Amino acid sequence: MRQVLPEYPIFDIPADHPIRETLFEVTHVPQVPGINFWRASGGGTSERGTDSPEVDFRAIADSHGRVMVVMTHNSDIGDSMERESEDPAFFAAFSPQGYQVTIDMVLYALTH
Repeated sequence: MRQVLPEYPIFDIPADHPIRETLFEVTHVPQVPGINFWRASGGGTSERGTDSPEVDFRAIADSHGRVMVVMTHNSDIGDSMERESEDPAFFAAFSPQGYQVTIDMVLYALTH
């Protein structure tokens, strides 16, 4: 990202940012593991142990403060929406919060 947008800093999205409450109130971004890690670890979420204890929810904004990029680190938010038919237990454990985060990001992008 630094090569593509070197002039714009990456920042943590604060708890009071509107992207966290566009439709749902997102108080924290869930740590969604990849489904294969989740299965192999017996339900663990931190794929790199102490090197990835929590999720980072970050963004890049332009010089007017408009968000151009939203990113999560240490969370496979996509898997929270993709694995319903593959493993209903995984889907039930991670999909509600994963959908909330993703829907808020999409709605924010469409309205700002």
